[in-house]
Amino acid sequence: MTWSVGALAAVVLWSTAGPRALRAFQEGTGASARAALALWTLTTVVWPLACALLLATLATRVMGPGVKAVVAACVDLFQAVQQNGAQGGVAVAGLLGVLGLARLSWTAARRARRRRTWTREHGRALAVQAHRRTLHLDRVWLVERPAPAAYCVPGRRFGIVVTRGALDRLTGPELRAVLAHERAHLRGRHHLLVTWTRLLDTAFPGVPLLRAAAREVPELVEWVADDHAARQEGPGALAHALGIMAGAGERGPDAALAVTGACPVRRVRRQVRPAPPPTAGRGAYAVAALAVLLPLALTAVATVLNVVLPHCECVG
Repeated sequence: MTWSVGALAAVVLWSTAGPRALRAFQEGTGASARAALALWTLTTVVWPLACALLLATLATRVMGPGVKAVVAACVDLFQAVQQNGAQGGVAVAGLLGVLGLARLSWTAARRARRRRTWTREHGRALAVQAHRRTLHLDRVWLVERPAPAAYCVPGRRFGIVVTRGALDRLTGPELRAVLAHERAHLRGRHHLLVTWTRLLDTAFPGVPLLRAAAREVPELVEWVADDHAARQEGPGALAHALGIMAGAGERGPDAALAVTGACPVRRVRRQVRPAPPPTAGRGAYAVAALAVLLPLALTAVATVLNVVLPHCECVG
């Protein structure tokens, strides 16, 4: 029981205190945007896996000792449940697991359907309103619109979309910085990270960790893309481009990753006033990753102990 309680406590604690701990690590060590994004992404993967293992732990606790009982339960679940007097526990564990999986699947299906609809309609609009053009070795869709804007849409038929206003108002280095920013989004598949975190937050509302991830990850992917563009064209060119495009008030579609996404003020400040070099070394990042993985590790150990070892007061 000790391991099971510890695993449950770790998941609950990380679900509530995880956001504060991750932000404190990033601010205290000056971790790069890429490292912070990796930690938040790892967190959103660990949380559902840990919850699934918690349900598995509950099932193994109430279905009898050892592998033999588990196998017997798989062959004749009703008999195993009757022998252990665990009808209620198995019913609750099964119901929670089914409800969680059903909600996640339903939310994913709805989002996928909306995404397909939007992509199809947007593709038709681009076919009518835009034409293909090569800008600084990048193939883009050029939209004849006076407001400066740029965004990217994943997919072989799409890519980077730029308006005529961006071409007219941005200098060569500024335009190259914008293109590098959007190219970083596409190569990093940042849309998948943003979609995943928003999916979890929608499927399991009220979890502080998932709510924070849905806010942090979209901003961090913009920071990562900014850093890539700044390395290629310089922070000044990117900051000027962000200021021009944000000042125009033109935003890209909600379903796309626009260069004016997240908070332009904080993004410009990061470029004009670069942060000091990170103080965290590989050891600090390793410790942070282990802290993120701890709830999953505890739930995995609890599940294994409950399945492999006999039940007693001193184990599992």
